[in-house]
Amino acid sequence: MSEPATCITVGKRDEGKRLDHFLHERIPGLSRTRIQLAIRERVSLSWGVKARASTPVRGGGEIRIAHRELNETLLEIEVEVLVRASGWLAVDKPPKVPVHPVNRVLENSLIRILRRQEGEPDLRLAHRLDSETTGVLLVARDVPTSRHLSMAFMNGQVHKEYLALVAGEVPEDQGRIELEIGPARDSRVYLRQEAGHGKSALTLWRVERRLAGRTLLRLFPSTGRRHQLRVHLAAIGHPILGDILYGRPDEDYLRMVRGDGDVRQCIGPGRQMLHCARLCFSDPAGPGEVTVEAPLPADFVAETR
Repeated sequence: MSEPATCITVGKRDEGKRLDHFLHERIPGLSRTRIQLAIRERVSLSWGVKARASTPVRGGGEIRIAHRELNETLLEIEVEVLVRASGWLAVDKPPKVPVHPVNRVLENSLIRILRRQEGEPDLRLAHRLDSETTGVLLVARDVPTSRHLSMAFMNGQVHKEYLALVAGEVPEDQGRIELEIGPARDSRVYLRQEAGHGKSALTLWRVERRLAGRTLLRLFPSTGRRHQLRVHLAAIGHPILGDILYGRPDEDYLRMVRGDGDVRQCIGPGRQMLHCARLCFSDPAGPGEVTVEAPLPADFVAETR
């Protein structure tokens, strides 16, 4: 089923803005990368100019965004809300649900599920978690709160704690990983990052529990690089269990993407064992700190017995 196109009229006060900046302001929760892709594939302009990210918008003009074909069966899940506040929600993200629309997943992305569940179409993500990662996720209910929370994450003002089940028995009780992170240079997977070059990154850790052939770690990322925890743990020889992108050959990931099977169904956890256990941040509504925690999901508990 396809939906009618979305049409947005440009007001006089927005005249001259870049098209991607204008749309980013009008479409809550959608990244600039996704907006630029939509501009290339699905956006047309009423004033007869080819749509490009840098195209200045014209006051009184109309921007038409064609919808993609929708072939999804809506997931019948309810996302647990951990905290409800006047300007934000903290939810317990389930595994294997992307937080925003990506590839063939539109309506079954977490943000769209939440908008339907809560009856709030303006909900927007304050930060991101990987599709397979579980735990605390903050969602803003209005623009000022979204800006406050997003800036807090960007400026390192949010204290984050993760739990990760990693391969091998880590001998030390605690430590730090201070390795730069950048795009993997010899990988066929464009998403993959690697340690040793790029931007500085720091992760502190301590052992929570030792198990046979594996270790449960509590992680404290001081920076927020892409895939930081996954890259850092793989770099020290203790990749996160179930992480098909780090600690496994490229072909395992590419086979899964092609739909040719997931090797993890035969060799261990069916997803990466990474969980955002706690976030601490300043209250957007006033003075004071807020702490939100999420319990370990059932599949994670089963792997740590």
